[in-house]
Amino acid sequence: MPSFELVVPESFLFIPANLSFISFCFFISFLLSRILKSTILFFVLLISLLSIAYYDIFIKYAIRNYYSFVKMDSQIYAKTPKNSEFKIESLSIIGVYNYPLKYSTALSETEIEEIKELHEYYIEKFIDISTYSYKFNRYIANNERVYLNRNIPLNKNEPARFEVTKKLVDTFLPKIYGKYEYRFVDKQTNIVLATAFNIFFVTSNDKFRNRYLYWNPQKEEDFNLPAIQNFDIIYKRVLIDN
Repeated sequence: MPSFELVVPESFLFIPANLSFISFCFFISFLLSRILKSTILFFVLLISLLSIAYYDIFIKYAIRNYYSFVKMDSQIYAKTPKNSEFKIESLSIIGVYNYPLKYSTALSETEIEEIKELHEYYIEKFIDISTYSYKFNRYIANNERVYLNRNIPLNKNEPARFEVTKKLVDTFLPKIYGKYEYRFVDKQTNIVLATAFNIFFVTSNDKFRNRYLYWNPQKEEDFNLPAIQNFDIIYKRVLIDN
Protein backbone atom coordinates (compact mmCIF):
# COMPACT_ATOMS: atom_id res chain seq x y z
CA MET A 1 0.00 0.00 0.00
CA PRO A 2 1.52 3.35 -1.01
CA SER A 3 2.39 5.74 1.78
CA PHE A 4 1.13 9.29 1.86
CA GLU A 5 2.96 12.22 3.35
CA LEU A 6 1.00 15.28 4.38
CA VAL A 7 2.91 18.44 3.56
CA VAL A 8 1.63 21.60 5.23
CA PRO A 9 2.65 24.86 3.55
CA GLU A 10 4.64 27.19 5.79
CA SER A 11 2.07 29.93 5.24
CA PHE A 12 -0.49 27.84 7.15
CA LEU A 13 1.92 27.38 10.05
CA PHE A 14 2.74 31.08 10.43
CA ILE A 15 -0.33 32.09 12.48
CA PRO A 16 -0.43 29.01 14.79
CA ALA A 17 3.30 29.21 15.47
CA ASN A 18 3.25 32.90 16.36
CA LEU A 19 0.05 32.66 18.41
CA SER A 20 1.55 29.73 20.32
CA PHE A 21 4.73 31.68 21.04
CA ILE A 22 2.81 34.77 22.20
CA SER A 23 0.53 32.62 24.38
CA PHE A 24 3.57 30.94 25.91
CA CYS A 25 5.05 34.36 26.74
CA PHE A 26 1.79 35.45 28.38
CA PHE A 27 1.52 32.22 30.36
CA ILE A 28 5.09 32.30 31.72
CA SER A 29 4.85 36.00 32.56
CA PHE A 30 1.50 35.57 34.30
CA LEU A 31 2.63 32.49 36.22
CA LEU A 32 5.83 34.04 37.56
CA SER A 33 4.14 37.35 38.38
CA ARG A 34 1.49 35.52 40.42
CA ILE A 35 4.10 33.46 42.23
CA LEU A 36 6.17 36.55 43.04
CA LYS A 37 3.06 38.75 43.46
CA SER A 38 4.30 41.55 41.22
CA THR A 39 2.27 43.20 38.46
CA ILE A 40 5.29 45.10 37.20
CA LEU A 41 7.16 41.82 36.81
CA PHE A 42 4.42 40.58 34.48
CA PHE A 43 4.97 43.42 32.01
CA VAL A 44 8.76 43.25 32.28
CA LEU A 45 8.79 39.52 31.63
CA LEU A 46 6.22 39.75 28.84
CA ILE A 47 8.15 42.40 26.93
CA SER A 48 11.43 40.56 27.52
CA LEU A 49 10.08 37.25 26.25
CA LEU A 50 8.35 38.78 23.24
CA SER A 51 11.56 40.60 22.40
CA ILE A 52 13.24 37.27 21.72
CA ALA A 53 11.27 37.11 18.48
CA TYR A 54 10.09 40.66 17.84
CA TYR A 55 12.68 43.00 19.38
CA ASP A 56 13.48 44.76 16.09
CA ILE A 57 9.79 45.48 15.43
CA PHE A 58 9.51 47.17 18.85
CA ILE A 59 12.63 49.25 18.13
CA LYS A 60 11.34 50.23 14.68
CA TYR A 61 8.06 51.48 16.15
CA ALA A 62 9.97 53.48 18.78
CA ILE A 63 12.22 55.07 16.13
CA ARG A 64 9.31 55.86 13.83
CA ASN A 65 7.29 57.45 16.63
CA TYR A 66 10.30 59.49 17.75
CA TYR A 67 10.81 60.97 14.29
CA SER A 68 7.05 61.43 13.80
CA PHE A 69 6.43 63.37 17.01
CA VAL A 70 9.78 65.03 17.77
CA LYS A 71 11.77 65.59 14.58
CA MET A 72 9.16 66.17 11.89
CA ASP A 73 9.29 69.98 11.61
CA SER A 74 12.13 71.12 13.87
CA GLN A 75 15.06 71.40 11.46
CA ILE A 76 14.74 74.83 9.84
CA TYR A 77 17.63 77.07 10.89
CA ALA A 78 17.44 80.24 8.79
CA LYS A 79 15.04 82.22 6.63
CA THR A 80 15.44 81.77 2.87
CA PRO A 81 16.34 84.97 0.95
CA LYS A 82 13.75 85.66 -1.77
CA ASN A 83 13.01 88.44 -4.25
CA SER A 84 10.10 90.87 -4.16
CA GLU A 85 7.85 88.22 -5.73
CA PHE A 86 8.80 85.73 -2.98
CA LYS A 87 10.78 83.57 -5.40
CA ILE A 88 14.19 82.06 -4.82
CA GLU A 89 16.83 82.91 -7.41
CA SER A 90 17.77 79.43 -8.70
CA LEU A 91 17.90 75.87 -7.41
CA SER A 92 19.87 72.64 -7.88
CA ILE A 93 18.30 69.33 -6.83
CA ILE A 94 20.78 67.15 -8.71
CA GLY A 95 21.01 63.72 -7.09
CA VAL A 96 17.95 64.30 -4.94
CA TYR A 97 15.24 63.53 -7.46
CA ASN A 98 15.76 61.74 -10.77
CA TYR A 99 13.29 62.82 -13.44
CA PRO A 100 12.28 59.86 -15.66
CA LEU A 101 12.49 60.64 -19.37
CA LYS A 102 9.77 59.12 -21.53
CA TYR A 103 10.82 59.88 -25.07
CA SER A 104 14.61 60.15 -25.41
CA THR A 105 17.83 60.66 -23.45
CA ALA A 106 17.21 64.42 -23.20
CA LEU A 107 14.28 66.47 -22.00
CA SER A 108 11.59 66.96 -24.61
CA GLU A 109 9.69 70.21 -25.03
CA THR A 110 6.68 68.62 -23.36
CA GLU A 111 8.75 67.56 -20.36
CA ILE A 112 10.38 71.00 -20.13
CA GLU A 113 6.95 72.61 -20.03
CA GLU A 114 5.86 70.19 -17.30
CA ILE A 115 8.89 71.14 -15.20
CA LYS A 116 8.29 74.84 -15.79
CA GLU A 117 4.70 74.50 -14.66
CA LEU A 118 5.83 72.82 -11.44
CA HIS A 119 8.59 75.27 -10.47
CA GLU A 120 8.11 78.68 -12.08
CA TYR A 121 5.88 80.03 -9.34
CA TYR A 122 8.62 79.83 -6.68
CA ILE A 123 11.92 79.89 -8.67
CA GLU A 124 12.97 82.95 -10.65
CA LYS A 125 15.75 81.83 -13.05
CA PHE A 126 16.41 78.10 -13.44
CA ILE A 127 16.43 74.67 -11.85
CA ASP A 128 19.09 71.95 -12.24
CA ILE A 129 17.77 68.39 -12.13
CA SER A 130 18.92 64.81 -12.66
CA THR A 131 17.30 62.73 -15.38
CA TYR A 132 17.40 59.10 -16.39
CA SER A 133 16.15 57.01 -19.28
CA TYR A 134 16.24 53.34 -20.21
CA LYS A 135 17.58 52.81 -23.70
CA PHE A 136 19.34 49.91 -25.39
CA ASN A 137 19.05 47.72 -22.27
CA ARG A 138 20.83 50.20 -20.02
CA TYR A 139 20.06 53.22 -17.89
CA ILE A 140 21.36 56.58 -19.05
CA ALA A 141 21.73 59.30 -16.41
CA ASN A 142 22.20 62.99 -17.08
CA ASN A 143 21.95 66.43 -15.48
CA GLU A 144 19.96 69.18 -17.16
CA ARG A 145 19.11 72.82 -16.55
CA VAL A 146 15.64 74.18 -17.22
CA TYR A 147 15.27 77.95 -17.51
CA LEU A 148 12.13 79.42 -16.01
CA ASN A 149 10.02 82.56 -16.41
CA ARG A 150 11.43 83.28 -19.88
CA ASN A 151 14.98 83.65 -18.60
CA ILE A 152 17.67 83.02 -21.21
CA PRO A 153 21.06 81.32 -20.65
CA LEU A 154 23.45 84.27 -20.45
CA ASN A 155 25.98 82.22 -18.48
CA LYS A 156 25.56 78.47 -18.75
CA ASN A 157 28.20 77.91 -16.06
CA GLU A 158 26.37 80.02 -13.48
CA PRO A 159 25.92 77.92 -10.32
CA ALA A 160 22.52 77.69 -8.69
CA ARG A 161 22.06 80.00 -5.71
CA PHE A 162 20.39 77.29 -3.62
CA GLU A 163 21.27 73.61 -3.50
CA VAL A 164 19.60 70.56 -1.99
CA THR A 165 21.88 67.58 -1.34
CA LYS A 166 21.14 64.01 -0.30
CA LYS A 167 23.48 61.78 1.70
CA LEU A 168 23.23 58.35 3.30
CA VAL A 169 24.41 58.78 6.90
CA ASP A 170 25.46 56.26 9.54
CA THR A 171 22.97 55.21 12.21
CA PHE A 172 23.60 53.57 15.58
CA LEU A 173 21.43 50.58 14.55
CA PRO A 174 22.31 49.99 10.88
CA LYS A 175 20.77 46.50 10.84
CA ILE A 176 17.39 47.97 11.84
CA TYR A 177 17.12 51.31 10.05
CA GLY A 178 18.93 53.62 7.67
CA LYS A 179 18.77 57.36 7.15
CA TYR A 180 19.10 59.77 4.24
CA GLU A 181 19.89 63.35 5.22
CA TYR A 182 18.96 66.29 3.00
CA ARG A 183 20.66 69.67 3.34
CA PHE A 184 19.24 72.94 2.02
CA VAL A 185 22.18 75.29 1.42
CA ASP A 186 22.46 78.91 0.31
CA LYS A 187 25.61 78.59 -1.84
CA GLN A 188 26.15 82.34 -1.88
CA THR A 189 26.67 82.47 1.88
CA ASN A 190 27.30 78.74 2.57
CA ILE A 191 24.57 78.87 5.22
CA VAL A 192 22.65 75.66 5.86
CA LEU A 193 19.03 76.79 5.83
CA ALA A 194 17.53 73.47 6.90
CA THR A 195 17.98 69.72 7.01
CA ALA A 196 15.48 66.95 6.36
CA PHE A 197 15.46 63.18 6.71
CA ASN A 198 14.17 59.99 5.17
CA ILE A 199 14.16 57.05 7.59
CA PHE A 200 13.81 53.58 6.06
CA PHE A 201 13.66 50.26 7.87
CA VAL A 202 15.87 47.28 7.06
CA THR A 203 14.73 43.66 6.94
CA SER A 204 16.79 40.52 7.54
CA ASN A 205 16.07 36.81 7.61
CA ASP A 206 18.40 35.41 10.27
CA LYS A 207 16.39 36.03 13.44
CA PHE A 208 14.69 33.69 15.90
CA ARG A 209 11.31 34.15 14.23
CA ASN A 210 12.73 33.27 10.81
CA ARG A 211 14.11 29.99 12.11
CA TYR A 212 11.24 28.87 14.35
CA LEU A 213 8.11 30.95 13.68
CA TYR A 214 7.91 30.65 9.88
CA TRP A 215 8.71 34.26 9.04
CA ASN A 216 9.87 34.05 5.44
CA PRO A 217 11.25 37.04 3.45
CA GLN A 218 7.76 37.94 2.21
CA LYS A 219 6.41 38.05 5.77
CA GLU A 220 9.31 40.30 6.78
CA GLU A 221 8.41 42.70 3.98
CA ASP A 222 4.70 42.57 4.82
CA PHE A 223 5.27 43.46 8.48
CA ASN A 224 8.08 45.93 7.92
CA LEU A 225 7.25 49.56 8.67
CA PRO A 226 7.01 52.07 5.80
CA ALA A 227 9.66 54.74 5.50
CA ILE A 228 9.05 58.11 7.14
CA GLN A 229 10.35 61.40 5.78
CA ASN A 230 9.92 65.13 6.29
CA PHE A 231 11.62 66.21 3.07
CA ASP A 232 8.36 67.32 1.44
CA ILE A 233 7.41 69.43 4.48
CA ILE A 234 10.82 71.09 4.81
CA TYR A 235 11.11 71.67 1.04
CA LYS A 236 7.76 73.46 1.00
CA ARG A 237 8.48 75.59 4.07
CA VAL A 238 12.02 76.56 3.06
CA LEU A 239 11.71 77.06 -0.70
CA ILE A 240 8.04 77.58 -1.55
CA ASP A 241 6.15 79.21 1.32
CA ASN A 242 6.34 82.99 1.62
